Amino acid sequence: MAVLMRVIAAGAALGGGLACYAWWESTRAEVVRRRVVVPGLPVGLEGLRVLHISDTHFPADGASLARFAELVAELEYDIVFATGDYVETAAGWDAAVEAFSLLHAPFGVYASLGAHDYLAPVTTVGEWMAAARQRVFGGRRRLVDASPFTERLEGLGVRVLRNRWEQAEIGGEALRIAGAGDDSVGMARLEQALPPEGEDGGVLTALLTHSPDAALRLGRPPALVFSGHTHGGQVRLPGYGAPVRHSRLVNRRQTAGVFERGGGQVIVSQGFGTAVVPLRLLCRPEIGLIELSGQVEG
Repeated sequence: MAVLMRVIAAGAALGGGLACYAWWESTRAEVVRRRVVVPGLPVGLEGLRVLHISDTHFPADGASLARFAELVAELEYDIVFATGDYVETAAGWDAAVEAFSLLHAPFGVYASLGAHDYLAPVTTVGEWMAAARQRVFGGRRRLVDASPFTERLEGLGVRVLRNRWEQAEIGGEALRIAGAGDDSVGMARLEQALPPEGEDGGVLTALLTHSPDAALRLGRPPALVFSGHTHGGQVRLPGYGAPVRHSRLVNRRQTAGVFERGGGQVIVSQGFGTAVVPLRLLCRPEIGLIELSGQVEG
């Protein structure tokens, strides 16, 4: 019996220590810099620096806002692509608006939305527990109209793309930027979000969509796709990978990063925040700084 109690105590201590470390890791966001080669990239877009933000999951009290502000303050970038789940629930809209107010890019800030941006506010412990049970065991999520949130973002100059696209002029070149809804809850309408096939005239298209599955299902996705949603798994186990990925098309060993699909480059962020539990293990939060290039390094 004494031996059993020692084993239980040791296990509890190990579990507690691991949980403390996973909480600590969830607060240690990194800037992940990638050079992404895009075949046929127009000359004027060579070296374009894209700040990629996803899954910030700001809570109602904006507790992680200061870390976000510190991380982006000294970064130099040309354009911002944001791919949804900026809040844990609508109670975090104020914090998300404040975060977007910190972003200033010469070629603009573009955003698509994720399902969490529509979730009804959760402000009490009881509401949080009910939402966590729904997240774990499934069930219908209560959504609200996100128009007040998007109107505030647009008031800052953010181009919120809800199943539509716009064309930007950068370095004397045209870039079509499309934004689709969250595929994980059936909000993606790619036929509306993307420019009509055969009418691109050789213009490069970048698609912003919260869940990567929307693009990974396509036989021939756009030249560039920016997404998030997987959180990189949020928890990875040594030798195994991520048990939970929130994606049918991302495997447990590669849960984020750059995927080549049909000649297109799909960039999946590990995300800045956490969902359900504030823990990350072997999967630090990130903000992406992507440099585009048409040339393969020798």
